[in-house]
Amino acid sequence: MTGFARYFVRRLALMVFVVWAILTIIFVLFQLLPGDPTAIFIDANFSVEMIERQRELWGLNDPIGVQYLRYLKNMALFDFGDSFFQNEPVAAILFERTINTALMVVPALIISVVLGTIIGAVAGWRRGSRFEKVTVTTALLLHSAPSFFVGIIALMVFSYELGWLPAGGMVSLGGPEGFWETISSADYWQHLLLPCLVLVSREITGPILLLRGSMLDVKGSDFIDILRAKGLPERSIVAHAARNALLPLVTYIAVMTGLLFQGQVLLEIIFAWPGLGREMVTALGDLDYPVAQAALYLMALVILAMNFIADLTYGVIDPRVTYD
Repeated sequence: MTGFARYFVRRLALMVFVVWAILTIIFVLFQLLPGDPTAIFIDANFSVEMIERQRELWGLNDPIGVQYLRYLKNMALFDFGDSFFQNEPVAAILFERTINTALMVVPALIISVVLGTIIGAVAGWRRGSRFEKVTVTTALLLHSAPSFFVGIIALMVFSYELGWLPAGGMVSLGGPEGFWETISSADYWQHLLLPCLVLVSREITGPILLLRGSMLDVKGSDFIDILRAKGLPERSIVAHAARNALLPLVTYIAVMTGLLFQGQVLLEIIFAWPGLGREMVTALGDLDYPVAQAALYLMALVILAMNFIADLTYGVIDPRVTYD
């Protein structure tokens, strides 16, 4: 077995263990939550027998060990069951919410990576210039500002005060339905603009600072002097330097993607965006265990998967990394 194969197996085994640990923590936390899911579902006309029948139907009266093993099996098979309160399969609910989250996150990710890479590369190449000082200062300020705070300010200014952009939602009431109809409508892009800009204002700082640091390292390399000696124009030299500085960014993008899908809960609430994070918060409030547990599980899987991909990708694109 090669060094890479051994590394792959070790990382995969570690990820399986981490998934089991996360699932166990989620199960224990939901067992410790106060309240009874049937308390929201039932009304005054429910008898004690009807309540017990409902608890039996949901499996809440089974021993803890039985519930835990059934829970692990269902999560491993991605069999999330039905929602307690929406009378729909959990998988169908979360699939739609995950697509909605992607419709907000992916455009912000693309803009952040493209613009952040260009700005960071130029700032690193022009070390000591006014452009670099302004870029680094602005990036540090934006990075330290909580995204939910920026979101609230943006909502107050551009929606409530100026009235330029919609205050929330993914589309207007009675707007387009379906994936292709939604993304091809001007209504969706108007609703997307504000939350997307808020996301970009924070996420663009990572590529900027990372590329600046990488460019500073690459700028002092010997091959830069060789390129200059060959008489290449400055633009070509910058392009060559940027390609070598992109290695750390590739892995960072994978990690950033996972964190974006996991960390936009507050923004989805602020902008009333019907995404995965907002659905999880709603399910927690309703004690809708299947939906909330599955949403947390999917968020954790995305982060673990993207970190796993980042680790493997770095070794593939950088020949200096060995697995022996």
